[in-house]
Amino acid sequence: MKAFLLVIFCFFCMASFTTNEILNKKYNLNVEAKGCHYKISLNGQVIEEGKTYSRVFKNINLEKLLNDSVEQKIDVMIYRISREMTLKSTQAYLNLKLEKGHGDSLELIKEIKLPTFPYDDDAQQPSSIGGSINFHLK
Repeated sequence: MKAFLLVIFCFFCMASFTTNEILNKKYNLNVEAKGCHYKISLNGQVIEEGKTYSRVFKNINLEKLLNDSVEQKIDVMIYRISREMTLKSTQAYLNLKLEKGHGDSLELIKEIKLPTFPYDDDAQQPSSIGGSINFHLK
């Protein structure tokens, strides 16, 4: 009986001190937006959408939203708030940071900045600007 309890105790000790590498990796998406209507989708499903005149900060935990595939894709679009207001007039921008957490440390995977200043001198202002992030789960 003592040998059986000792084996069970050793099993629980070994199981409690081993870590699963996949469970320790947390994917976070930091969003900063201003002056636009924005839409963020992960693998074709919209995960965040909103309109903002003032600056907005959001942190989205992607752990439960990732699919079983190794390859993942985040698409982002910014649109005009209204047809009459150009992206330049609202000073629209959207910044995304995809980070992977390992315990207490963070690793920057990709960063996207969708500013409108390259289009400031165009007579025909764009109605939308977009980008995407492709990344792989290991």
